[in-house]
Amino acid sequence: MFLDSLLFSLSVTLPTMLMLVIGIVLRHRKAIDEHFCEVASKLVFNISLPAFLFLNIVKHPADYSSQIWLVGAGISGTLIIYLVSEWIAFRCISDRRYRGIFVQGMFRGNTGILGLALCINAYGSIATAPGAVYTACITLLFNILAVITLTNSLGDGKPSFIKIFKGLAKNPLISAIILGVIVSKTGFVIPEPLLRTGDYLAHIALPLALICAGASLNFRQLAQVNSNDKNQAAVNSVVIWTSLGRLIFAPLFMIILGKFVLHLEPMSLGIIFLMAATPVAAAGYSMVRNFGGDYTATANIIAITTLGSMFTSSLGLLILRQLGWI
Repeated sequence: MFLDSLLFSLSVTLPTMLMLVIGIVLRHRKAIDEHFCEVASKLVFNISLPAFLFLNIVKHPADYSSQIWLVGAGISGTLIIYLVSEWIAFRCISDRRYRGIFVQGMFRGNTGILGLALCINAYGSIATAPGAVYTACITLLFNILAVITLTNSLGDGKPSFIKIFKGLAKNPLISAIILGVIVSKTGFVIPEPLLRTGDYLAHIALPLALICAGASLNFRQLAQVNSNDKNQAAVNSVVIWTSLGRLIFAPLFMIILGKFVLHLEPMSLGIIFLMAATPVAAAGYSMVRNFGGDYTATANIIAITTLGSMFTSSLGLLILRQLGWI
């Protein structure tokens, strides 16, 4: 039983880890560089990943009403983590500029790329539709909460809801998911040449995104966590506690909420865990930088949680599989 659980957890997380390692090696050997990652990431975000989500929803229609508990668990859990994080930040972080960085790091996981990859590795194509629906709803919430907390922390304290809605309306992932749902429900038949073209684009989405994620890790930035400077020590404290909260508290809380409060069925509970066990999303770095915050601290959090999640997600899967919960 233990061996079966161990093999299952490795079968889910090892392919994702290896793709990240490939990205690290290629960057080290200078086969790819930062410019390549920047261009490739834009290709994935704007074209390939939307095609992947759209086609999988169209090809694997789901009973979306049956996902209400899954989505409800994700939304309610995210909101609770957000509110608790805001309270902790207000009470424990004296420098206002780092409160938003802490809060965003606690609730914002990389569900769109790593989360979907882990879910598909665990359950196959059957998890694509519920995973995509979950990602769509959570992405909406992530963007809204991120703008609010970063505006309160780094801005004038007055979130611009017009900017929030404009940003959401322009998000290609959300647009692709909504369009996919509409097409799947109306029964519109897509011509075969277009489907094949979409398949070509979709098949490069997750591998390319994972390679770029690995290549974008900056291990030199992690050395700053050991700085002896007093001001830097306070920043390092935020980095460390945010990383621990993302790696341990977030997935543990979501499992407790899903299992004992909402009583989710095994696959939904597995999806909830895998989504919550992801590292801080790279989009958080861009948002902090746009707001004029400490993007180096944010990059450190992303790097630490990316490395740490390789082990916590595997360990979590092993334990949950042993318990027979997923």
